[in-house]
Amino acid sequence: MWTLRKPLMALSLGLNLAFVTVWLIQPMLTPRAAKDLPRSGDDSAIPSAIHREIGVTEEQWQKIEPLVQGFREKAMAQRQRISDLRGQLMDLLAMPKVDEAAIREKQEEILASQRQMQNLVIDHLLKERQILSPEQTEKFMQSLCEQCRHHGDMPSAHGHSRILMGE
Repeated sequence: MWTLRKPLMALSLGLNLAFVTVWLIQPMLTPRAAKDLPRSGDDSAIPSAIHREIGVTEEQWQKIEPLVQGFREKAMAQRQRISDLRGQLMDLLAMPKVDEAAIREKQEEILASQRQMQNLVIDHLLKERQILSPEQTEKFMQSLCEQCRHHGDMPSAHGHSRILMGE
């Protein structure tokens, strides 16, 4: 049993990291048809609550939206890859004869995939920063940090849906 503790601990830490990462990127992952939203002169044409909150203009949103769509596609594919790798790890851990080398190798694949997910998030945030004003960037980062602090660095139903759905 002791030989399984370390991989399970690493898996647990990896899952926690993945949850936090996904929680932070949820606003970009939620499919919400912007075309179905009203296009008026006010900010109701911006489907993302966090972007409305920081005062993104329609002009800025027109530049951000394609980035969000591209990010969403890449992130969803990466989430699926991480999920598949976790399933493979669990299969390895459930085998009657434990192959520790294979388990460690799968663990490294998961960690590499999680790092790729982090890179996707960071790259996306850096691209958005180029579009946002310094004041909007500050508000945006404060809002993300506040969500982490408010919800103890773990996703919660309220924090998750607020960022996810922009409520």
